[in-house]
Amino acid sequence: FQRNLADEAIAENFSADRAIDFIEDSVSRWQTNRKCVTCHTNGLHLVTASLATPSSKVFLENRKFAREYVSRYVSGQSKPSRQHGAIEGIVATSSFLAISEMTTGGELHPDTAAALDHVWKKQSPSGAWDKWLKCHWGPFEVDDHYGVTLATIALSMTPAAYQKTEAALAAKIKLKQFLRKNPPTSLHQKGMLLWASVHDPTLTSPDQIKNWIKELKARQQKDGGWALIQLGNQEWQRDDGKAHHQMSDGYATAFSIYVLRQARVEANDPAIQSGLHWLKSNQRESGRWFTHSPRRDGKHYITQAATNMALLALASCDEFPQ
Repeated sequence: FQRNLADEAIAENFSADRAIDFIEDSVSRWQTNRKCVTCHTNGLHLVTASLATPSSKVFLENRKFAREYVSRYVSGQSKPSRQHGAIEGIVATSSFLAISEMTTGGELHPDTAAALDHVWKKQSPSGAWDKWLKCHWGPFEVDDHYGVTLATIALSMTPAAYQKTEAALAAKIKLKQFLRKNPPTSLHQKGMLLWASVHDPTLTSPDQIKNWIKELKARQQKDGGWALIQLGNQEWQRDDGKAHHQMSDGYATAFSIYVLRQARVEANDPAIQSGLHWLKSNQRESGRWFTHSPRRDGKHYITQAATNMALLALASCDEFPQ
């Protein structure tokens, strides 16, 4: 299993199958070796596979693993230890599960509903979650905004009966309160709100959506891609103080395509088509889309997230072979 390396050769031809093989192998290895759920690999894969490969054995096993993982901490069977069972992991896993289940079947698994109930109990008065890890590792572990918008998407997708429960109603009030008091300061935050607004149009105004679409398109580079650091803000800092990488990358390009599609930008829009061309032209031989970590040079796990997002973006444009 190759490390995520910037100098890995570009594939001669785009292959969805190679991308699937890469991310499914990454998911299986992460679960076996790390025994947890993380945003960039098996967590985000719950969302990706629910749209791109809903009948995949690895996906179904991943969903079962995620339910069992979060249930151990919700029930108290396992106690949090360092990042295992940390609040950001519980919130993200519960949200990814809910989004995944609503995408494939429209029903919440009882364990997922229990996990969401637990998440709302842990929610602070601000609407966010205390002790969310903030280590300048954008976009997932840099501020409170990602967790709030992800949970908002999940809650807004749940069945009407669940949304009417006392816990869900109280949680929604807190989430909206946070978003009102903490308007987005980065394009990634705005992109997450574009995604969330599909499921709850009261979160944004038509003018905001129009302006954010314009901002995202304006950041598209001449080669058709987007650069991750240009979606961030001042909280996205490198450990070594060096300048951030500015070249187009897999995560930023795929994320931008996906959220633009969520904002009802047509698949034949020139910005979308240019982005898709970049994705198909910049897949690596292993099947992944390399992305530099915005925090430090090393393992570049954001590459796993990039590959998940690339498949999600392709599926959202009906470019994914069934």
